Amino acid sequence: MDVQSRELTVTYKIVPPPSTVTPPSLSQQTTHRFSITSLPDLESKEDTDSELKRYYASLRASIAEARTKLGEELTAWRDAVGNAELGKEKSMKAEADDEAEEEENAEE
Repeated sequence: MDVQSRELTVTYKIVPPPSTVTPPSLSQQTTHRFSITSLPDLESKEDTDSELKRYYASLRASIAEARTKLGEELTAWRDAVGNAELGKEKSMKAEADDEAEEEENAEE
């Protein structure tokens, strides 16, 4: 059985507000790779069942690891940005509400 290694890759780029003081421990652009054991060439039904279970267990573990890592990093970014983004979110919501009102008025 030749098992190839695959990976789950997560990449993000953060564009914080200009006033944000970025801690040296945080990188604005990051890529993480989490390994997943691939399925080998399967020859029998018994091999298939056990290998599928092993594959999906590996996949679930990689996803959980990715969620934990990203959660930690994005929480650190949220803390670094602080309240600088609050006004931005409110204005975007107000713009969306204005657009919805304009659509309603156009239909009448």
